[in-house]
Amino acid sequence: MRLWNFIVLVSLSPLLTAADLRVEARNGRAGEASAVQLSGDAGAGFQLFVRAEDPGLPLSSVYLPSITPLRVGPSNMMLAGVLDEKGRASLDFEATLGLDQKRLRFVARYTAGSQSLSNQARKTFLAANSFGEASATAQGASFQGDLFGLRDGSALAIGGAGPLVSIYDPVSEETRFAGLLSGLPLFQTRVQLADDRVLLVGGLDPQGAPLATAQLFDPATGLSTELPAMASARAGAAGARLANGKILIIGGLSVIDITDPATFFNGILNTTEIFDPATNGFSAGPNIPERKVFATATLLNNGQVLVAGGLGVLPIVNIPFVSNTGYLYTTSSNSFGFFPKLFTEGRFLHNATKLKDGRVMLSGGITADLSGVLQTGDVSQIAFNTIASTAVYTTAGSGSFSNGPTLATSRALHTSSALSDGRALHAGGVSGALDIGSILKGVPILPAATDTSELTTTSLALPGPLLPGLRAGASAWTDPGNSRVVIYGGGASSVVLYQP
Repeated sequence: MRLWNFIVLVSLSPLLTAADLRVEARNGRAGEASAVQLSGDAGAGFQLFVRAEDPGLPLSSVYLPSITPLRVGPSNMMLAGVLDEKGRASLDFEATLGLDQKRLRFVARYTAGSQSLSNQARKTFLAANSFGEASATAQGASFQGDLFGLRDGSALAIGGAGPLVSIYDPVSEETRFAGLLSGLPLFQTRVQLADDRVLLVGGLDPQGAPLATAQLFDPATGLSTELPAMASARAGAAGARLANGKILIIGGLSVIDITDPATFFNGILNTTEIFDPATNGFSAGPNIPERKVFATATLLNNGQVLVAGGLGVLPIVNIPFVSNTGYLYTTSSNSFGFFPKLFTEGRFLHNATKLKDGRVMLSGGITADLSGVLQTGDVSQIAFNTIASTAVYTTAGSGSFSNGPTLATSRALHTSSALSDGRALHAGGVSGALDIGSILKGVPILPAATDTSELTTTSLALPGPLLPGLRAGASAWTDPGNSRVVIYGGGASSVVLYQP
């Protein structure tokens, strides 16, 4: 018993992990078969220790191993096995529904040789189609940041939490400090390179002026490197990584003055720039026919980039509008086609989600009637409203948009995530009107944050479960290891998990 207690206590320390023995818990869906996978030295014997992190949880009645445990306690058990000729082993379990919203911790050691412990693996078990909270908490109050998957299976949380960068590990369900950025402008554009580094460009300085600055953050070193500036200052630009590894930056605002609508809309750019990671420099890209800010840019499976929505300015007639257009960038010709692809309802600050089949769904966002302010110059006449419509783009034929399902809740600043079964999960955000006139009068009418979620196919929207709390401006990532969606930030410190 003293040895068992010693092992349980030591398993709390990450300083004693052994690189040659690794543990990972797989399927965490309560009510289904699960497994713990181990890797290490071929032919080596091991002991696996399982501990319930929820006080009073009767582990032996809710987590049923396929082999007889060597030892069982009120909230823990010990099992043993041998790694095969490839240095692998899988211990199967039945995770009953009694494990829903409960968390287990796993750690292993060799039975001979090194007595160092493996990494710690955690798994929060969730019933199908439900949200729960991981053991981790966010590093800082993240708002409108990004969550990028890394090649080692973890995710990088960057932007939206001051200069602090963190990494979320889905195996341990923990976050750790990963480095610092040089400043954090609002409406900055962040795009991940193929080697995990992240390019950060533009945004607004503390005085509200657009920036031309650029930097590269390397999660391998935790260091941020300043780059030569872009040719133009840009806030709210769109960005996408091309199939050749270069980064395309599109549009944005070069000048902002909300008291002068003409100046504001004249500040919207139609220029683009291309970043080459081989030279760490920017070069001029082709102009897009329509000036755009707060648009989305999505790399399609055919190699083109779809630039959709945003606040725009109509070509030739130079009339600003909430854009209902998409333009396609083609790398081989380094050009945009002149004629746009149209969808039904204009939107900006929306989401663009590439689905499993390669189609792209535009969801929610904000629209506004700009006619009054254009006629009078009075910005108080602008009322922004969140929208509930979706549009689906397909590359079939010459490429086109069709109407997607209508969400039950209009939303913007929400997360949208592609699921492995072809659906998309839309969660949180804000819903309602933002009235500029009410803000100027000191009695602001603002959209309200929501804890609702919805699941969509390309033709149907169904209600999803409620989030553990209100979330707006969060970031999301789908873990390829178990198809779970991880939601980070957006007004709460907990890290939320969605189990399909």
